[in-house]
Amino acid sequence: MQLDTQQQQRAEHIEALIQDLATLSDPRARSMAQELVQSILTMYGDCLTRMLELSGQQQDNGPALIAAFGEDELVGPLLLLHGLHPVDMQTRIQRVLEQQRPLLKKHDGDVELVRIEAGIGYFNFKGSCQGCAASNNKLLRSIEEAIYQAAPELDDIVAVETEQCMVHPVKFIPARHRSPETVVSSGSGED
Repeated sequence: MQLDTQQQQRAEHIEALIQDLATLSDPRARSMAQELVQSILTMYGDCLTRMLELSGQQQDNGPALIAAFGEDELVGPLLLLHGLHPVDMQTRIQRVLEQQRPLLKKHDGDVELVRIEAGIGYFNFKGSCQGCAASNNKLLRSIEEAIYQAAPELDDIVAVETEQCMVHPVKFIPARHRSPETVVSSGSGED
């Protein structure tokens, strides 16, 4: 399910209001407003936790329902916000990479998750997709966007280069042959 325009606008409006709260000049009002927002978020988090617990107790459809919550574009991010997403970050990233792989293969490329460390995802972009042509920048940006959509809690995405982008031809340059009487100066002036 795609977020509709109204839901997207609502999310953007909430984000703008939260940013505006941080700029209130009255420290007491700012503190109270931030505490109110945090209390509401905590309450919603508790409600979501209970919802997942109750769903998990339903033996027939519970696990499928929880999985559907995690995949939903509206509910999934809310579960992430509260640390309740049913799928771990690495699995979510692997899934999105699998979805992106056919497109990458068309461009003679591939990508793999190397590791996640301190909120940073390290990726190995293989083949000709790693920064070789300007047209591939658009492809890499779309992959990065898909990764962030699957794992918005990532702070950064870093490309780890473990393979040459393209094979460069090796040119044979013969060594210079010196005659035995050629003296190489040591730079000391004593030659």
